[in-house]
Amino acid sequence: MKHISRRFEKNDILRIVRALAIVRPSFIALQMPMTEEDEVFVEKCFQRSLIELDKLVSFSGTPTVAWRRTGEICLVGPEFCMLTGWEKEELVGRRKYIYELFENQSVVEYWENFANHAFENTTQSVYSHCVLLKPSGAPVPCTFCFSIRRDIMDLPSLVIGQWLPLL
Repeated sequence: MKHISRRFEKNDILRIVRALAIVRPSFIALQMPMTEEDEVFVEKCFQRSLIELDKLVSFSGTPTVAWRRTGEICLVGPEFCMLTGWEKEELVGRRKYIYELFENQSVVEYWENFANHAFENTTQSVYSHCVLLKPSGAPVPCTFCFSIRRDIMDLPSLVIGQWLPLL
């Protein structure tokens, strides 16, 4: 939350908080009955999904990133690193969040889109525009789509995003 309060205006913070307030009750309701064994099993399934997704991303030529529902980046394709100038080591395993790579308006729109689609089953992918930020802060205008994968408890767990630069 420090990141949000330092970087965003009050109106944008309110929009993000409203979006999170939409999904929070569903997350709580679905997580309440889970036991510790359930949580361990879900995490093992998540890790297995990352292994399978890593193979798929290696065959794809599209800039791809996978992150947890919290935004924590778990997997980065080499094409994404080429597009943005970020090193894979800077993004994976260092608790870097996908929204830290977006400019402000893109962060707000991402959370609003995520909230609208996190628990609906009618949309396979969400399409949008965003501006990614290079490590230098230089903007990279893109169009992107993301898909939300659910775990065995029907909770959104893994988000897979793919980008194409706007030339």
